[in-house]
Amino acid sequence: MTEVLVADDEALARVRLRHLLETALPGARIVETGDGCEALFLLQSRRIDLVFLDIRMPGIDGIEVVTHLAALGIEAPCVIFTTAYDRFAIQAFAVGAVGYLVKPIRPEQLSATLERVQRGWPSVPRPAEGARRRWIVSRSAGELRMVAVGTVFYFEAQDKYVRAVHPQGLLLLNEPLSALETEFADRFVRVHRRFLVARDRIHRLVHEPSGDRFIELTGHPARIPVSRRLAPALRRKILAPD
Repeated sequence: MTEVLVADDEALARVRLRHLLETALPGARIVETGDGCEALFLLQSRRIDLVFLDIRMPGIDGIEVVTHLAALGIEAPCVIFTTAYDRFAIQAFAVGAVGYLVKPIRPEQLSATLERVQRGWPSVPRPAEGARRRWIVSRSAGELRMVAVGTVFYFEAQDKYVRAVHPQGLLLLNEPLSALETEFADRFVRVHRRFLVARDRIHRLVHEPSGDRFIELTGHPARIPVSRRLAPALRRKILAPD
């Protein structure tokens, strides 16, 4: 039995697509959600064969859902994007979508897309180049945990993992610190070989008599070490901008 996920924050759009799918895929089991975060949870906890993702959704949007699937190593289904806009098509196909349906979806459009799926159209969702995530997602013991990037105080490299420290605690990420530095260069700054700190969380740079330097944060008690090599650039670019 084919299992289909419909993720769309508009209830009427979900109802319409469900009716179309019940005709086009008789016998399919259809699961619905109106939230991108829940869509990601469902995709990691169930065997979904086909997913219809709205691009504009609260929380994690459709494009970012697919980006997280690849990053977390979750077995990906065939992905079809549904949207009221045609301007996201390039992004959609860049992450491996099988189809791109503009609402209101017509039966003939859906049928043509499903034919491509049934012919074995290749679909390998992958991270979008240059895309910056709005959420950080971690998978531990089969469960997903997530936090908004804008709430993270700092990233710290530890052994094989990176800790993302935020107001409610931390997430352990299986991603290199260098990749996070590149992706979030507009939000975080490297202050040490093991630390990236949120620019808007920096309170002050402390220079101890011993010669050690630390960053003090706004809203968090941690004191983050600053390397001697990076201190001048940090002071110039962050603490004393031109």
